[in-house]
Amino acid sequence: MHLLIFTFSPVQGFISASRRPRDLFTASFILSYLTEQVIRSLKSDLKELIYPQINESQSENLANYPNRIVALVEEENIGSKAEKKFKEIWRNIYSSVLNELNLKNEVKEQFEKQAENYFNVFSVCIPFVDKEDWQNILGLIDTESINAKSYGYTYDLAERILGAKKSWRPYRGQIDDCIYEVEKDSKRVKVFPNGCTMCGERLHLAIDWKHENLTKIFDEKDIRHIRKGEKLCGVCLTKRFAVKYYFESKLGSDLWHYPSTEEIAGIKFKVALAKKLKDDNNEKNIMQYVNSVMEKFKIKEYNRKEEYAPYVLRKKPLEDDYYICLDAELFRKDGWEGLFKDMEFILGKDKAEKVKKDVIDLVNKIKENYKLEHKNPYYAILISDGDSVGDWLGIKSSIRKGILSDCFHKKFSEKLSEYAKGVYEGWKNRYPRLTIYAGGDDLMALMHPFDVVAYSKICNEKFKLALKELAREDKKPSISAGILITHAKMSLQKAINETRKLEKKAKDVEGKASACVGVLTRSGNMTSFIAKWEDIELYEELVNAFRKRDVSSSLAYEIRNLERYIPEDDIDIFLSLLSRALKKKTSRNYEWEQLFTQMECFIKKTRHYLKDSPITNFVNLLYVARFVGTMREVELDETI
Repeated sequence: MHLLIFTFSPVQGFISASRRPRDLFTASFILSYLTEQVIRSLKSDLKELIYPQINESQSENLANYPNRIVALVEEENIGSKAEKKFKEIWRNIYSSVLNELNLKNEVKEQFEKQAENYFNVFSVCIPFVDKEDWQNILGLIDTESINAKSYGYTYDLAERILGAKKSWRPYRGQIDDCIYEVEKDSKRVKVFPNGCTMCGERLHLAIDWKHENLTKIFDEKDIRHIRKGEKLCGVCLTKRFAVKYYFESKLGSDLWHYPSTEEIAGIKFKVALAKKLKDDNNEKNIMQYVNSVMEKFKIKEYNRKEEYAPYVLRKKPLEDDYYICLDAELFRKDGWEGLFKDMEFILGKDKAEKVKKDVIDLVNKIKENYKLEHKNPYYAILISDGDSVGDWLGIKSSIRKGILSDCFHKKFSEKLSEYAKGVYEGWKNRYPRLTIYAGGDDLMALMHPFDVVAYSKICNEKFKLALKELAREDKKPSISAGILITHAKMSLQKAINETRKLEKKAKDVEGKASACVGVLTRSGNMTSFIAKWEDIELYEELVNAFRKRDVSSSLAYEIRNLERYIPEDDIDIFLSLLSRALKKKTSRNYEWEQLFTQMECFIKKTRHYLKDSPITNFVNLLYVARFVGTMREVELDETI
C-alpha cells in the first residue's frame, strides 16, 4: 500500500492576477477543474480517495476543489501518471483558446511557451511506514508521547518530503525574443514587448495592442472582451477566454456574461426596484424605457442573460425581473463618465450618445415614479479559511479527537465538503452574492457591504457545527476571515491582495477565530479593525445605529481626534471621554448607555488578544461602521 499526495502551484498568484470578476472566477474554476479531472482520470488507479471528496450533487458552475489530492494507491508510479495527466489537461485548456484566437505563428510560439511552463507539479508516493521506520528515517529519539497508526506516520513523512520538493523550483529559461512593429512618428518601428498589464509577471504577446490594430488579429467578438489599454500574455489570455472556448462546450452553460463589481454594489438597489415594480400596476411605462435602452444597446458585454439572474436576486422569470438585463452601473450617475467612455470605445460615439440619452431617461423615470436612485459604488470581498487545519492533520494534534488515521482524514474531508456545500447553497435569498470559490475550508465571495459580516458569522457557525464531532470537548472549530469593503473601480488585483492581508491579520490573533474588516477607499486609504466572532456584534449594532441616524456620523471623527491625545494604555480616561461624546452624539430616545457598555466590554476584551492598541482598534471599528452605516444605497427612499 502506498500513500499519494499530489499538488501544483502557483495558485494565489494565478487567482489574484485578475482585472474583473470573470477573470477571478475563471482562474479559480480552472484550478478546481484541473484537480477534479486528475482525480477522475486516476479513478481506476485509486484504491481510496481521502481528500478532496468529489461531490456529484454540487453545482458544476462552482470552483470547489483545492489544488491537492491525497489517496491510497497500490502502485508507486501513480504520482508521475498524475503529473502527466495534469499537464495534458492544462495543455488542452490553453490550446483550445490558442486555436480559436487568430494569432500569428511567431506569437503562437510565445503563447505556448508562457502557458506550457506556468505550473509546477509536485507529487509524493511512498509505501506505508510504522513508528520505528518513521523514527529511523527522521532520526528521532524521544517519541514516546506520539501515538498514531501507520497512516499517521506515513502521512507525516510524505508531507515532509513534499515540503522539501516544493522548496525547489525548476528554472525554465523563457527568453521571449519576439518583436513587433508599431507606428511612431509616421514610421513603422520594431519594439520589444513590455510586461503583461494583468499579471505583470510575463511579457505581453508581441502584437500591437492598439484597438484599431486588434481587428487584424482578433475576431470582433473577441475584441469586445479586451479592455482599452490591456496587453496580455498567453496565461492571462487563457484565463480571459477559457470559459468561452473550452468550458462552454463541456459544461453546456454560458458563464461568459459574468456580473461585474458594479453589479454587486447595486444589488440592494435592484432588490428595491424589484419590489417597487412588483407593487406597481403601471410598470409597463418603465418597461418601455428598458426596452428602448436594450434596443440600442445590444452589446452582450453590458447585458445580463436570464441565466445570470440567480447571481443577483435568485429569481427566475425574466418577465418579472426584466430590469436585471441592464448592468447596475447604468443606474448610477457617478459612474457614467467612465462607463460611457468605455461605451464609446466599443460602440462608437454616435451610438453611445443615443444609448446615453435613453439611460438618462430611464434613470429619471425610476427616480420620478419610485423615488429610487442608485448611489452606492462600494462592494465587499470575503476570504475565509479554517483555523489550524495543519493541526487537525498533524501527527500530534491539540484539537483533533483521537489519533490520525485514514478513516479520520476521510471523515474530515467529508465534513469540509459538507461545509463548503452549505455556505454556497445556504441563505441564497437572504444574502445574494457571487461565490467565486467554495472548496474545503476555503471561501471567496463578493457581496454587498450590508450583508458581508452577518454572512461570515454564519459561515463560522456552519464550520463549527460541521467539525464539532471530530474535535476535542474543550476545542471549538473556527474560521478566520478577511473582509474588505472597497470601491467598484478599485483595481480588483489590489483589492484581492489587500483582503488576503486582512485575513492574515485575523489569523495572527491569539486563538484565531477572528475577522479583520477593512475599508479601502478609492483614494487608497485603508482602515481596518479586528474582532473575535463573539465580539463583532458591536460593529453590527453601530452600523444599524448610523443607518437609522440614532448616532451622529461625526462621532467617529470626534473620537479619532480624542485618541491622539490619550496615552496608549490609559483606557479609563478614554472610556470617560467616550461616554461624554456618545451622550452628545446620540438621538434623544436612543439608549446610549447600553451601547456604551458594549463599547467598554469590547475594548477591555480585545486588549487580551490583540497585539496592537485596543483603543486604536476600537476607533477604527467606529470609522468602518460609520462608513458602512452612512452608505446610502438609495437617495430618496431610506427604508432599504
